[in-house]
Amino acid sequence: MATKDVATRRLAVEGGTPVRGPDDPLTKNSPRILEPKARDLVLEVLDSGFTSDMVARFESAFAEASGVKHALGVSNCTTALHAVMTALGIGPGDDVIVTAISDYGSVAGILYVGANPIFADVDEHTGLITAEEVEKVITPRTRAIVAVHFYGHMCDLDPLIELAAKHKVTLIEDVAQATLGNYKGRTAGSVTDMAVFSFNSSKLLPTDNGGAVTSNDGDFIDRLHQIAVDRGAIYLDEGAGRHHPVPGFNYRFGQLEAAVGIAQLGALPEQNRRRVELGEALSAKLQAIDGVVPPRVDVPGSHLYWLYHMQFEPEKFSVGMDQIEQALVAEGLTGRLAMYYLLPHSVEFIENRDQDLKRLVNAKSHLSRTIRWSWTYRATDRDIDDTVEMVAKVADAYRA
Repeated sequence: MATKDVATRRLAVEGGTPVRGPDDPLTKNSPRILEPKARDLVLEVLDSGFTSDMVARFESAFAEASGVKHALGVSNCTTALHAVMTALGIGPGDDVIVTAISDYGSVAGILYVGANPIFADVDEHTGLITAEEVEKVITPRTRAIVAVHFYGHMCDLDPLIELAAKHKVTLIEDVAQATLGNYKGRTAGSVTDMAVFSFNSSKLLPTDNGGAVTSNDGDFIDRLHQIAVDRGAIYLDEGAGRHHPVPGFNYRFGQLEAAVGIAQLGALPEQNRRRVELGEALSAKLQAIDGVVPPRVDVPGSHLYWLYHMQFEPEKFSVGMDQIEQALVAEGLTGRLAMYYLLPHSVEFIENRDQDLKRLVNAKSHLSRTIRWSWTYRATDRDIDDTVEMVAKVADAYRA
């Protein structure tokens, strides 16, 4: 790889010139670019005085795109998982296995119903749970497994499906970061019993706020609708009124969000394709830098690079990861260490937190040497080349 002159190789953190300064940043994922169709669909909702069928239209389109029979729009992914836990009848005394590395939303719904989150360790390089690690913590109290497609990288699901069937537990995909991802020719959310999604403004399908649940089980979706949309109510014969035989929640998906979702859904396949193409191009160049390890993707095409992450082999560098991170940021890379994604570390009120932190060796190792940042389908070839230049510059300066 060609390097720049000696003057510009001095690290920016030490007073040198950054590869990309504040006036010339790398292309960012935000502000989001919305499809022109979104404006027309939003106006349709407004012109209808909120009597449109936009939510139903979105649910139908999203189910078709995801390769499932049914989709239910809800207010966000956290509420989606809470509603799913409730609909499954999971509660106090039950265990739900979830990855140790994720956002709080992946564990909140488990805590809301009074169940026990049991953290499975991860593959040290990918940061994803595996059937091997899940089997170590599964017990007769286990009711469900939540497989989180972290970074936009889908877990290896077939072994998890086999394990869940063996123990007769429900396997749920958390697809917040991998909407329309691909796993061996199957679409994210269609591979397991059910799946939950996020559509907030940072996600692959941005509607500002919102989420969804998908499943091929129509009876389950009907029960979920009663709980999450109808607040637990059923409607009896005319004049009998509305009755609430079960607890429920107001987790409705809005018509304006659905309108934006329909528009963005049409653009997402091409955006995902470009995201993968660019992510793979960056990985191919980073792997030439000694001591730097790009994402390992065992199932081709299964990583959408919602976040891009790379690891540093600590024995090959003379400084710690904090200093490496600071140097990369000074060069213009908006990356950061990701320790706050270790759930027992960040959620201080979880029972057995100290024991979990001692047990989760792979998760701690993964996060302690990983730099991650938001990736975008709008990245340019120059962005890729300059990112490689930043990493090479820092690696060369700090190599042991």
